[in-house]
Amino acid sequence: MNFQGFLLYNCGLMKLRIRQKAHSFKQYYSASNPKQQIDAPEIVYMADGRISPGGLGDRLHGIVSLYLYCKKKGYKFKANFCHPFRLKDYLLPNRVDWDIDPEKLSYNSGQTKVIPLFCTYKKYGMTVEDEAKYQRTFLDSFIKKDKKQYHIYTNAHFAYTSEVYSKAFHELFMPAEPLEEAITQNKEKIGGEYIAIVLRFQSLLGDFKEANFPTLPVGQQEKLMEKVYGKIQELYSERHKGQKVLITSDSRKFLDYVSPLDYVYTIPGRVVHLTYTPDHDYTLHLKSFVDLMMLADAQKIYLLVTGDMFHSGFAQSASFINDKPYEEIIF
Repeated sequence: MNFQGFLLYNCGLMKLRIRQKAHSFKQYYSASNPKQQIDAPEIVYMADGRISPGGLGDRLHGIVSLYLYCKKKGYKFKANFCHPFRLKDYLLPNRVDWDIDPEKLSYNSGQTKVIPLFCTYKKYGMTVEDEAKYQRTFLDSFIKKDKKQYHIYTNAHFAYTSEVYSKAFHELFMPAEPLEEAITQNKEKIGGEYIAIVLRFQSLLGDFKEANFPTLPVGQQEKLMEKVYGKIQELYSERHKGQKVLITSDSRKFLDYVSPLDYVYTIPGRVVHLTYTPDHDYTLHLKSFVDLMMLADAQKIYLLVTGDMFHSGFAQSASFINDKPYEEIIF
């Protein structure tokens, strides 16, 4: 199937999914709900717990993508990121006022449309560029110049280069004071420039249960940790001797395992994933943002993957924020 055929097929498929999703959302959207004053199309990024847009990196990609789309089209852009926490508690609006008053959200089915728009390009053997082109075309066909709100759940990757992403990110966001203070404290502890290594084990090491991902037997857990530990030492000795190394991971077990290395720094705190941590606890989620912004300031970021470890997009998302070098090492 050529790209044009793929585009037509998937636009039809997406519209079918939207009709199905609208049916499941009937309990939230009704013609009897109050209407809002809407003078022109309003595009609202949604992360309210009703559909999961993925982890923090995915959600930020979705927000940046919708912002860029609205900026190009001249549409009003807002974000309703309120689950499992309020985004503005960690990242404040910078040069763009994206935060929406909950009272301004319309749940009237006559003036609001729900659109799920998620990344599937790897499943279909596409490139991220092709999918972005298809998704923008899809939005063009769906969003009209009317007096409606469009509630969009997405992790779309329209900003698929670090230069474009970085500019948009800083137009949208600046750290809230508690996050800025935490970043400063951790940088002071590192004491200078650093490179970063990101590891995503999911449930492999038994730290927590994530969806249906497997947990390795204890013996295999030890072998996996030893293998990754060895690769970190090799990377340090061959490329970054004498530099500090920030290591972030979803496994506190592995962070504790590797922290005795004198050149390694790990950020204190419990590790969580947004999709599997519904608790609205400020301190609990603060670490995810500290990890992200600390990675963003590294001189270079590596993603290490071996065996059944997850090929996470979090590290690359962090590298995009300040347009930093990024490399994946599969071993």
